[in-house]
Amino acid sequence: MERAFTYHGVREIHHNDTAADLAAEEIRNIGYTVIDSGLSSEDLQVIREKSEAIYARQVRECGGEENLFRINDACIGRCALGCDDYFVRLVSNANLIGLLTKLLGDNFILMSQNAIINQADRKHYQVTWHRDLNYQHFVCSRPIAVSALYCIDDFTERTGATTVLPASHKVEAFPSRQLVEKHERIVEAPAGSIIVFDAMLFHRSGYNSSGKTRLGINHIFTLPFIKQQINLPAALGGKFQDDPLLRRLLGYESDPANSPYLWRKQRIDRLPAKAG
Repeated sequence: MERAFTYHGVREIHHNDTAADLAAEEIRNIGYTVIDSGLSSEDLQVIREKSEAIYARQVRECGGEENLFRINDACIGRCALGCDDYFVRLVSNANLIGLLTKLLGDNFILMSQNAIINQADRKHYQVTWHRDLNYQHFVCSRPIAVSALYCIDDFTERTGATTVLPASHKVEAFPSRQLVEKHERIVEAPAGSIIVFDAMLFHRSGYNSSGKTRLGINHIFTLPFIKQQINLPAALGGKFQDDPLLRRLLGYESDPANSPYLWRKQRIDRLPAKAG
């Protein structure tokens, strides 16, 4: 017999109407959740191939991978959508946007999109604990930035799945080693899932001992007052600004203006045309 779900001395109760409501509640309370992206196995294979090509190009541009290791930036394919339009579809995923709207409201932008290439038996800086808003030690009553990590391959303990410290987005300082080792949790998720978490949640990548590369595409969505990691309107050369959703998400409407006139002109240009 199912045990009755009852309360005693409770006057305020949170209710969810949809799966997205529950996912948002999980992020607010414990810091993370897992949702489905709807991507097919064919989509995932295309993303793998394109991510490898982007990283190889960026390695060549920087004079070899050794230079990336020297600046602690190896195994990261940065600004994937600036290199290949295919990655824009990950930004505007309907399941993801619906959840982000519940957490961040109607006005948020993409701060960064990076391919995280966790190669087997190879060390990289993502295995260390961090927040996606690096160097920050404050807490907010509601999210100001949310990360969305697409699992392009299966995330398991063996492939180096993301490890999180539940509810750590609610504390300013990094917790003690004893607390971390007692409460850390490995988030296992199948390929095609999205691990969505408060960007202030402490987390790290695991060590990949599977013998195969494990790929994830991470996105950080923020309120518009947070500066983009890379200027996406400039990187895209004006592409996608005619799409109302992508215009906002990619930062065209929050890019700093160079003068009061241009600041006003940007807003005048977005006004609906006068009738007649």
